[in-house]
Order: sequence, then structure tokens, then C-alpha cells
Amino acid sequence: MQNDEVEESDGDPVRHRLNALVERLRQELDGVAEIKERDDGWFRDVAVRPERAGPLGFSWLVPGDSADIVLGVEAGGARWELGRSVEELDLMAALVDALLAGHATAVFAPGRCEVTVSLADGTKEVQSRRDLPSGCLPLPVWSRRGRGVDHEPYRPSADRRPGR
Repeated sequence: MQNDEVEESDGDPVRHRLNALVERLRQELDGVAEIKERDDGWFRDVAVRPERAGPLGFSWLVPGDSADIVLGVEAGGARWELGRSVEELDLMAALVDALLAGHATAVFAPGRCEVTVSLADGTKEVQSRRDLPSGCLPLPVWSRRGRGVDHEPYRPSADRRPGR
């Protein structure tokens, strides 16, 4: 029975692709970040936490059914809800690579946070989160006046793009 379950999970292309991503992260981030995995049979959670201050930690949650994959960052609880298509998995991998490279900026204001991740192709993915009740109050141009944080790469690199 247990062999059947392994074969069944190996036949899932989403699970296979995410397993490959975790393995790649384990190799690339050895000694730089802690990677924790939890799988209770229904939800699989992977968390990547840098061992030093500066880089932005992230995690993803994969439900056991056909629901969206949730990729979240530690900055203010911003998150992306991604489908299970090839395109969405490509976007997730691009977001992870940009986070590893330090191409992320967070802006904080009372009750709200906005995270911008600059992808390798030059596009930007932006997600915001607002807390109740203060995040619902109007605060014009808060994303320009808030406290900004430029996150660092997990490993030093000559590939840092100025002016993210």
C-alpha cells in the first residue's frame, strides 16, 4: 500500500516540480538558510528562513486537493495565490529566484504592507496586505511615504540590479 502511495505522488507533476524546487533550494542554500518541510498528508508546507538578517524569508502551502498554492513572504504577510498550471509554477519559481537574489522591496505603513518582487525578465509582481481596522482607513500615497525595506540576497552576488 505504501508503495502505491509513493507511485501516486510521483505521478503528480505539481508535486514532482515542487519536490525538485525544494531539492534545488537545499543544495543552493546549504549553510545560508534553514528549510523546513511539513506534510500531514493533506497540506504540505515548506518554509525557507535565512540564517542572517537581510534576506526575505518565504514559504508555500500546497493543499492536497486542486486548490491554489499559496506563496507567502515574511514581510507583512503578503502572499500570492497561484494555480497549478505550468505557467503559475513558472511564476512561482521566478518569484523564488528573485527572492533569493534579493530583488524584493517592502513598504510598511500603519496596518498595511506592500511587497514588490522584481523578476529576472524585468516585470514586477506586487502584493499588498491590510490589517483590520487601521489598514481599511484611507491613507493617500502610503506606499510612497511608508518605511521601505530593500531585502538582501541570500548569497552575495554581482548580479544585484540597482534601483529595483
